[in-house]
Amino acid sequence: MKDPIIVTNPALCHDCYRCVRNCNVKAIRVKDGQAQIVPELCIACGTCVRVCPQKAKEVRSAKQDVQRAIAEGKRVVASVAPSAPACFDIQDFSQMEAALKALGFYAAEETAIGAEIVALAHREYIEKNPGSRPLITSACPVVVNLVEQYFPDLIGHLAPIVSPMIAHGRLLLKKYGPDAFIVFIGPCIAKKQEILEEPLQDAIHAAMTFHGLQDWLREKGIGWAAPREAAPPQAPEKARLFPIEGGLVGTARMNTDILGKGMVVASGLDACEEALYDIRTGALQTDLVELLACKGGCVNGPRMVDEIGGVSLARQRILEFHSRRQPGLQIPRSEWPNLERTLEDRKVPVPEFSEEQLREVLHRVNKYTPDDELNCGACGYSSCREKAVATLRGMAEVTMCIPYMRRRSESLRQVVMDVAPDSILIVDDSLAIQDMSPSMERLFGCKLQEMAGKPLADLFPALDDFVRVRDTGLPVIGQVRRLKEDITVEQTIVRVEKQGLLVAILRDITEREKEREKFDVLREETLERTREVVGKQMRVAHEIAQLLGETTAESKMIVANLAALLKEEGPK
Repeated sequence: MKDPIIVTNPALCHDCYRCVRNCNVKAIRVKDGQAQIVPELCIACGTCVRVCPQKAKEVRSAKQDVQRAIAEGKRVVASVAPSAPACFDIQDFSQMEAALKALGFYAAEETAIGAEIVALAHREYIEKNPGSRPLITSACPVVVNLVEQYFPDLIGHLAPIVSPMIAHGRLLLKKYGPDAFIVFIGPCIAKKQEILEEPLQDAIHAAMTFHGLQDWLREKGIGWAAPREAAPPQAPEKARLFPIEGGLVGTARMNTDILGKGMVVASGLDACEEALYDIRTGALQTDLVELLACKGGCVNGPRMVDEIGGVSLARQRILEFHSRRQPGLQIPRSEWPNLERTLEDRKVPVPEFSEEQLREVLHRVNKYTPDDELNCGACGYSSCREKAVATLRGMAEVTMCIPYMRRRSESLRQVVMDVAPDSILIVDDSLAIQDMSPSMERLFGCKLQEMAGKPLADLFPALDDFVRVRDTGLPVIGQVRRLKEDITVEQTIVRVEKQGLLVAILRDITEREKEREKFDVLREETLERTREVVGKQMRVAHEIAQLLGETTAESKMIVANLAALLKEEGPK
């Protein structure tokens, strides 16, 4: 299994399924809410990188490898894609060469040199192999991946010719020596995978993107030097038009009439797949089919810099750059490197599933009849049955069905709202009423339809707790509040983070409070009566004690007198 060149940052991926919806070959597995690239299914088009709203897709960088090679003193030579003038504000290639040398590169040349010989090689192949028609161009690595992995029956129509990058890399190794470290720089993510393919590993050692180069130049504070004052007298080279639609055909000096029958140009993966289906059925009758995965050509690659504008503007910049007189690109036929490449069937078989297995998955999301299968595409798959197959393959999760999850959420909400004995109230940050439970309606004698969107103050005036929770985020738990003269509640209010909502649970304790008040009155009355009884008892005790005191004194006197008398009358 090959390593992915695109990975997902799980902290940024929020299961929106946008990458799944936009992936033509459905090479993305969703597991535990995270979208991950499946390398053996991926054609490295970079669409998922383009469309991810959270920037959760990260492209493997080659910057450190290039910096390490420079630090080790290697001859680091750049092969710069011909789409560079559409991406960077350069008037001639000498400006790019100066900037790269400032970064530590030994030399820099135009990949258009490789495009020149590859285009001519396509023309020669058509002339020598008439049975291969229509011939599918092999310059775009995404198209090669698409054919090998998803249309392997058309490999015989695919030109067994290397891409301009590989051709130029082999030329540079001959020119600068086998120890040179060759770096391709362009807008294409698939180039990072192409240089790792076993038959092509001898040409390019690292593949950088224009996006990565721009970041590096900014990091070092390197700008563009002034263009050359005088340009050589060569005529414009067609190979510098290679990154736009029809560029290969034009470079090969073939008929570029788009209305002619000899060639077909299609850009964008949808158009490429349509052309491949037509070739499969035999309906497309032509000599050459130039397929470009990016709509508009390589000038719309997934790693062009963000500030360049649209495809039309990028195309205009390429045409302007081509019109200027620049050094020639022709290489004598005798000096061409080996341009042949092998192609192989890399299709991953899709397992077969029974109707019973599909129905079991569909039933899990409450789809029992064809009418239940909305085929809305929100999950990323074109039909509910296609999504069921993906679920059985382990590529999708059952809960990716948004209509099902919405109905389930509404059902749970309804159950909670309907059966909860306590009153539930939901307001937004402006304290406008959003929802309330039936028990809340009964408590306040109102209807949600009447109160939705109205200020909470229209329902009851006690807003201090709501304001405090909204402003501080700290919940209020079990706070007793009298909301109206005849309504007392035990109030719990919490904030729903990142949703701008406050949820209040109000337990009606009006009767309990009334009973408590009655008890308090009864207790006070009892205490008062008790105080009165105790007071009376104290007075009685005091009077008894007084009487007992007088009696005791009299008894003491009698005893004393009796003792004295007995003493006087004793024997003599």
